[in-house]
Amino acid sequence: MHLGMGKEWLNSVWETYAKAYGIKLEFTTPYAHQQNGIAERSMRLLLNGARSVLAESGLPIKYWTDAVNMVTYVQNFIPSVRCPGSILAELWNGQRQDISYL
Repeated sequence: MHLGMGKEWLNSVWETYAKAYGIKLEFTTPYAHQQNGIAERSMRLLLNGARSVLAESGLPIKYWTDAVNMVTYVQNFIPSVRCPGSILAELWNGQRQDISYL
């Protein structure tokens, strides 16, 4: 797990929690936003998706949060490049998801 902006999360409580759940902590260089590539791409994808949804639907900007939630929800049902043939929601829940309503 990468934590941004250096070591603001480094403390004994967090270290104990991470160790108990098998989480490996890796810290980035402070103020090196270049190290957040995956997070930056994910955010860009969500924001562009929300803009597209709102533009296509003609809904007002007050539905921005709903658009972002919907894009996130749909993304969780699209196979991942890292896990081809698997859907993120299935990996998270450990069972096949019913997507008949989509």
